[in-house]
Amino acid sequence: MAYRVLADHARMLTVCITDGARPDFHNQGYVVKKILRRAVRYAREKLNTPTGTLASLVPIVVESLGGAFPELKSNPESVMQVINQEEKQFLKTLTKGQKYLKKHISNLGSQKNVSGKVAWKMHNSFGYSIDLTNKIAKENNVSINLEEYEEERRKSKEITAQGGIKNQQKMRKIALSGQDIEMLRKQKVPVTNTISVYETKYNPLTNKHIISDVKTEILAIKTGNEFVTEVDKGVECGIITTSTSFYTEAGGQVADVGIVLNNQSNTCLDVSDVQSYSGYVLHSGKSNTTMKVADEVTLQVDSDHRTKVMRNHSATHLLNFALQKVIPDTSQKGSLVASDKLRFDFSVMDPLSMNDLQRIFDIVNNLIQEALPQDTSHVPLNTAYTIPNLQAAFGKAYGDDVRVVTFGKKVNELLSGNCAGQSSVELCGGTHVENTSEIKKFIITSQKAFSSGVRRLEAVTGELAEEVECNGNKRKEEVEQMQNKVVDSPRLLHELDSLAKSVDKTLMCLVSKMELRQEILECKEKVNKAIKKSFKLQVDEFARQIVQSIDSNRPKRYHIHQLSDIINDKRLLKEIVNKVSKQRPDIAVMLLSVDNENIHCFSVVPKELNKAVKADEWGLVINRVINGKGSGSESSSQFHGQLKVPITEIVTAAEDFISTKVD
Repeated sequence: MAYRVLADHARMLTVCITDGARPDFHNQGYVVKKILRRAVRYAREKLNTPTGTLASLVPIVVESLGGAFPELKSNPESVMQVINQEEKQFLKTLTKGQKYLKKHISNLGSQKNVSGKVAWKMHNSFGYSIDLTNKIAKENNVSINLEEYEEERRKSKEITAQGGIKNQQKMRKIALSGQDIEMLRKQKVPVTNTISVYETKYNPLTNKHIISDVKTEILAIKTGNEFVTEVDKGVECGIITTSTSFYTEAGGQVADVGIVLNNQSNTCLDVSDVQSYSGYVLHSGKSNTTMKVADEVTLQVDSDHRTKVMRNHSATHLLNFALQKVIPDTSQKGSLVASDKLRFDFSVMDPLSMNDLQRIFDIVNNLIQEALPQDTSHVPLNTAYTIPNLQAAFGKAYGDDVRVVTFGKKVNELLSGNCAGQSSVELCGGTHVENTSEIKKFIITSQKAFSSGVRRLEAVTGELAEEVECNGNKRKEEVEQMQNKVVDSPRLLHELDSLAKSVDKTLMCLVSKMELRQEILECKEKVNKAIKKSFKLQVDEFARQIVQSIDSNRPKRYHIHQLSDIINDKRLLKEIVNKVSKQRPDIAVMLLSVDNENIHCFSVVPKELNKAVKADEWGLVINRVINGKGSGSESSSQFHGQLKVPITEIVTAAEDFISTKVD
């Protein structure tokens, strides 16, 4: 029975992951995550299997089902990698979660009901799905307060939707609820006409898209939790109009911003957010003048903002196309298209290498330079799916008719089978440039892990990309200048560390940043080698001088030496005194180094002289004079403090002490 359970889970996971699903906390990805983690726990606790057992079943599944589903043979190694990585991630918290839950169950007494807060923490902190927690609870003859769990989940979801605990103040102030929409329908308020949203005209002289103003009428005004017929100046509100030219936030693309003008051409509303609710477009912001329902107004979209968003959205399509070329089995997992950047989440197990990033950069910028025209067409969904290499969001529910956006080939050409040559083709409802040349330049600025098996790229386009390129060139010049400096200076290491931090903080091309990091690292290694070589030479030279002085003062068994030209380098002093001690092991040696108002004292005493004198006692004689700090043992000591008396007095004190102890 136990082996059949594991086999069933392995079959399901192999098929789903091959089909593009990945463990996630949303939609179908969450189903995959739940089943995978349940299988991992079952294998560990019921069968006591080693790590990797679940993934090792993938080739067996491929062998048994590959005849009926040949696509399973395409990349089983990738499926195994996904399973192993998710298992590794879960095992980090599996034991902690078990201990946490068992502790609470043991403290229940006769209550026999685990609180929803505990169940939610099992999910939120330890990665246990509610199904898995519930299963463990039943195994221990207790139940879970599911109502309380759902309440905790709802609260967490609200906080997340508002950008996290730290960003709750940024939550959307104006929105339409289900009751609001029902009320609008009962009052026969028509849904918003959005035909003007995509009507733009490109101006090549300014490299901007001009969106025509739309004259319309206010149908409803929402403030807080109620509809009103009129608002005064300075009120946070939202208006619904008969028609609009504003793009609503959707599909990862941010909403348009702009203004609403009244009949006197005065701004009556600064639009900062636009959302669509069952066809009703709500333009939200702060009112600048009095507004009333039935007022005639003019909607004016910020063309500069829209143009930047269009560039970034089109660049996102080109990026997706490039990723398919570089990582054939990847799939899109999310995106954000804003005016200042684009963000793209995609499935891949390992970080992209510098070579992969460079290839993506080259592909996208070549497509931009080729000046590929954009084409858009609405076609039936089943027809769209016949287009080769069509990109669509996995698991997303589409309508019967979909909007197809291409760069390079026209939609009709692709539908007729003319697919020769490169062409980006996606299902998309967003706004785009007319030609890829409008994007001007594309630069990837960062790469990071987003979740298990999903990575995130951020990039910039247009003028900002050119600015980012300049930033990188400045940092390159700084690194080149640093490479030409004297290499045996410890100060240069601090400068290189500072430069490395500056490079990390600079918004610049990620590939260039990785190259500069490597160059700085190589430069630091070069400096460290030079410093070590210089350090050894200094130690050897000072030790030679001291040994020469010791030999000239034989048969004295001790030697006090002042090094006034050593600047506050305790490590160097220690190496010198140790080297002298090795070369003249029968001599007690004290080195004194003066640096402005500071003094450092190092001493060594051979074992054969310890009965007469100890190094820490000798050092304490100096410490009483300088009132400093330090420590030591019979064989060695070190002290440091401020030089408040002439150095000759310190030398005399050291001499007076040891001369009475050692002949």
